[in-house]
Amino acid sequence: MTAVARKIDQLDLGANADELPPGTRLLFGQFTIESFVNSGGFGIVYIARDSLDRQVVIKECFPGTFCRRIGSTVGARSRAQQDDFRSAVQSFLQEAVTLSKLDHPNIVKVHHVFEDNETAYMAMDYIDGPDLLQTVEGTARPLTPKEIVSHLTTMLGAVEHVHAQGLLHRDISPDNILLDRKTGQPVLIDFGASRKEVTRKSRALTGLRVVKDGYSPQEFYVQGSKQAPYSDLYALAASFYHLISGETPKTSQERLSAIAGREGDPLRPLAGRFKAYPRSFLQAIDKAMALFPRDRLQSVEEWRAMLGTEGTAPAAGPQLVQVLPQPDAPAEVVKSAPLPPARAATAPAPAVQPAATGSHNLLLMSAAAVLLLVGLLVLLQALRSGDPAAAVSSGSVAAVAPAASDSLLVTNVLRLPGGLAFEMVDTPTGTETIVSVVPEGSGNTVAAGDVLLVYAPSGETLGTGTALRDILTREFAKGVTTYSFVVRRGDSTMEAEIRLGVAG
Repeated sequence: MTAVARKIDQLDLGANADELPPGTRLLFGQFTIESFVNSGGFGIVYIARDSLDRQVVIKECFPGTFCRRIGSTVGARSRAQQDDFRSAVQSFLQEAVTLSKLDHPNIVKVHHVFEDNETAYMAMDYIDGPDLLQTVEGTARPLTPKEIVSHLTTMLGAVEHVHAQGLLHRDISPDNILLDRKTGQPVLIDFGASRKEVTRKSRALTGLRVVKDGYSPQEFYVQGSKQAPYSDLYALAASFYHLISGETPKTSQERLSAIAGREGDPLRPLAGRFKAYPRSFLQAIDKAMALFPRDRLQSVEEWRAMLGTEGTAPAAGPQLVQVLPQPDAPAEVVKSAPLPPARAATAPAPAVQPAATGSHNLLLMSAAAVLLLVGLLVLLQALRSGDPAAAVSSGSVAAVAPAASDSLLVTNVLRLPGGLAFEMVDTPTGTETIVSVVPEGSGNTVAAGDVLLVYAPSGETLGTGTALRDILTREFAKGVTTYSFVVRRGDSTMEAEIRLGVAG
C-alpha cells in the first residue's frame, strides 16, 4: 500500500472538495489547471493550459466510489478498496490509449495520456461552443429542423466510428455533444464511461454505472446486463428526441414500469407530430428508442438503411401477401391491395382473392413463389395434423426473394386453428400486431381490431413481425393454452386473452 493510501485509511477528510484547485501543475508543469468543469462517477474534468499556452481539457481518473484525495494526491478510500482503485486507474489508462487512436472530425481528440498524483489523466482538445442541452434550454441559439437533421446524420458517422473500434461510448446525451463555434459541426465528447463492448476485465469498472435519466436505455440500470451498439443508439436517439420535441424523454425505468403495470408506453412517438422533418427521420428515432433491445435499430448501418427509405412509394401493382390457410383450405398465393400505414381499430381485414394462374402470374419471381408455396404446404400439413405449435412456427414469416422483389411490400397474416387470424402491419412507429378475425363462441376476449402491445406474463412487446409467433410457439411447448395480452382497443388499453384450447 502507498503512503497516501495508508494516510487516507486513517483519516476522515469530511467535506473537502474533490477537485484540484486552479494553479495546480501536472506532469512537471506541462499542464496547469485553470478551472473545474464537472465531475462524474469515473472522473473530474478541468480546463487547463499546456506548455504552449493552449487551452486544453484535462480528465482526471477519480472514481469517487473507491478513492479520496489528500492534497493533490489520490488514493483508495480503504485497504479493502485498494485493488479496485488501482484496477480502475489501469482501465482508465488502457481506454485512454485506445481513445487516443480514434480519428474522426466529429469526435474530440485525445492527444496525451499520463500518470501523476498516483492516478491517471488524459488531455483532450478544447471545443469552444455550446452543447445541445443549452440549445434546448434556450441559453444558446435554437437549431432549425434542417440543422438538426444534418447534426444527427453527422453524429451517426461519429458513433459508427466508435463502434468500429469495438468501443461503446455509454454516455451519449445532449450535454456531451458540443457545437464547435469555428466549424458549426457537432463534436462528441466525454468518453470517460467508454468501455470495450465485450471485455469486462475490471470488476472495479463493472461496479460503476453511468446513468442519465431520460437518455440511458434500460440495460444501463441493471448491473452486468448486456450492452451493445444498440445501447448507444438509444441514447443518441433520446438526445435528438429532446432536441426535436423540447420534451425530456420519459426514463426507460418509467416506461418499463408503465408497461409492466399494463398502462402502455408513456413515451409519445415523434412520427406524425412534427411535419418539418422527414417521416423516416422521425421513425428511425422512434425505433432506436424502443424499450427492449431486440426491438431497436441494432447498428448505424440499419439506421441509415431506414433513412434511405424516405420518399420511396409502394409499388402500384399487386403486393405479395402470405395467407395462412384453414386446416382444409387449399394453399394459394394471393393478391391483395396495399395496406395503408396504419388502420383504424375497427377496420376489417383486407379482402383476399385468388391469383390468376399462369407462369407470368407467379408474382414476378419464380423463386419467391416457390418459397411461399413450400411454406404454405408445410403449414397446411401441420394444421391438418392438429398441432397448433407447428402451425405457429411454420406460418408467420413471409418468404421474399431478394433483388427484384425488394420493392414489394410483404404483410404477414397469421391464421391459427379455430379461425383466429392476425396481421403484422408496418406503421409509422413500427410493426403492429392486429387481431383481424375472432370466431364467435371461441371464448377469446380479444376483439377484431385490437392491437397486441405486450405479452402480460413476461412483459415482451409485440413490435416485430415474428413476435406473436415466437411467444405462442414457446408458451405452447410449456403447455400453455390461454395467453394474456395487453391490447389497445380504440383509445383504451386493457388486458385480453387468446385461447387455443389444446396444449403442447
